[in-house]
Amino acid sequence: MAGFGATGRRPEGVHDPLYARLLLLRQGKTEVAIVGLDLLGFYRNDVRDLRRLSGFDAAGRTLFVASTHTHSGPDTLGLWGPMIGVSGVNPRYQARVKRMIAAALDALEDRLRPVRAAGGFGRLDPRGLCRDSRDPQVIDPDLSVLRLTGADGKAVATVVNWSCHAEVLGPKNRLLTADYPGDLCARVEERTGGACVFLNGMIGGLMTPDVKADDFAEAERVGRTVADAALALKLSARPSRPLAAKETEVLVPVENSRYRLFLPALTFGHRLYDAQGRPLPPYAAWTLALRHLVIGLDAKTEPWVRSEVSLVDVGPARLLGMPCEVFPELALGGYDGRFAYGRPVVGPKDVNPPDLSQAPKGPYLASFVHARAPMLVGLADDELGYLVPGYDFKVRPTKSMLPRLPGHYEETNSIGPSATKILLGAAESLLKENP
Repeated sequence: MAGFGATGRRPEGVHDPLYARLLLLRQGKTEVAIVGLDLLGFYRNDVRDLRRLSGFDAAGRTLFVASTHTHSGPDTLGLWGPMIGVSGVNPRYQARVKRMIAAALDALEDRLRPVRAAGGFGRLDPRGLCRDSRDPQVIDPDLSVLRLTGADGKAVATVVNWSCHAEVLGPKNRLLTADYPGDLCARVEERTGGACVFLNGMIGGLMTPDVKADDFAEAERVGRTVADAALALKLSARPSRPLAAKETEVLVPVENSRYRLFLPALTFGHRLYDAQGRPLPPYAAWTLALRHLVIGLDAKTEPWVRSEVSLVDVGPARLLGMPCEVFPELALGGYDGRFAYGRPVVGPKDVNPPDLSQAPKGPYLASFVHARAPMLVGLADDELGYLVPGYDFKVRPTKSMLPRLPGHYEETNSIGPSATKILLGAAESLLKENP
């Protein structure tokens, strides 16, 4: 199992099924499939494999894949094996997941029917649902919904976008579960009669469940509460855009010292490149890891990976896909306390407090996503770890990055500080080019 600590946990059973929830849309010659996976994450190589298997690597066809980030699912990223540096990924399971999704997408081609799209947006008070475990206190309250209804007025599908780690069940849990997103989707499907796809949002920072206990009752409470709030939103079909999808490819350096040490265990998810974007040979993962261990890597020898930022328009909804766990303040700002919800922006006991005088000024990412139902989606089409604000990126200058600086866990699970400027710049450019 993935999600906590440096090594995996052996599961003892299944509490509730893990799903790939699929939504297939077509308008004219444009076809878009949205897939919500009950998994911790899916690397870009897996997404590209899935696109090839399902035929969504062809012109006019787009496959948008996002993970709910459940911390009680299998290791699909290679970070939670039996020991540090050993992948916990089961290749047969990974291949089976991709085959089943491709087959399901193919089956949906014959089940398309006319729908109308409506969207809604609101802000949900996070207290008792989600909290921020790192200063500054900025909790993303945004809740967006896309509803598709058939000619009979009945719901065909609902897409819900909200931000919080799917980790109500803590590290002691040994049962596979979708965590609160499973309860959220079940509630929406029960109330509407249609399918539900949950897309997690800006969960860095770290957005973690605000619960009284790490148990299934609390996961159900969080899921149902968010679902009921989503169902209560006022929906509108206007303004509306035609179905469209665009993406921009980005090249990001692997600056994380620990990732460099364990490159052979991680590169099944990404091909390595040099700074000019030229592919490196497969053996480079081993030689670079050894070089980093002995003498270190510099700007000329560090490896890079390709990822992508994506944009999908569905009627009144606009989905911005980010391949990482974005800190909410990068999307919303909130350094002034407007999203602290009763807590001090910086706690008095913080031994490594952020210097808010150095915090980035607006406009922030969310202000560029103009739609009735704006959806900022994290872990979309890849997983590069946390996207940490550059002014507060603090790590130990050691190969292992240990011991971690108190209050700065996320840096050790981030691809590196340069990714923030690169990915935010790519997202803003994509949005400005497609207003």
